[in-house]
Amino acid sequence: MTDPPRLIGRKEAAAYCGVWPTCFSMWVSSGKMPPAIPGTRKWDRKAIDLKLDDLSGLAASAEAPSEDDEHPLSNYDQWKIKKQKRREKYRPQLGLDRKLERVLMFMANHPECETLDEIPLAGPSHIQWLIDKGAIRFAGYRDGVETYALTDEGKAEVQRIVKWWQHAP
Repeated sequence: MTDPPRLIGRKEAAAYCGVWPTCFSMWVSSGKMPPAIPGTRKWDRKAIDLKLDDLSGLAASAEAPSEDDEHPLSNYDQWKIKKQKRREKYRPQLGLDRKLERVLMFMANHPECETLDEIPLAGPSHIQWLIDKGAIRFAGYRDGVETYALTDEGKAEVQRIVKWWQHAP
């Protein structure tokens, strides 16, 4: 009795998963299925099984991996893992979205702009979010207009954001 081939093409992989080839390609691009083996247009049937088990919530088999299952990491993969570990040290901690990060960065780069009207992309709700997160504080009134200033936590977050952007993959 012969075993089916371990490496299969896109159409066979799609049929194996029970979907159309275009759907399978979409799954691969979104990360639901493993990518093709580098240098080929073939997929590993065992890798597909593991992903399907993972998606369905089944526990992975407790078998010891055989020599066939071991794939040493390429230099690129090793480099990428190291880069991601280095980048993690600078992950922003306040959980700001991109727009709030830009408002905070603008305030750090332009300390003379203290009012809502002088800060682009900033509205009252954005300023309130930044105050709630502790990145800025109410500094008082100037000519009857509210002014805001960065806190020490806001300055530290700006430094983390800059480093995070610099270490982007």
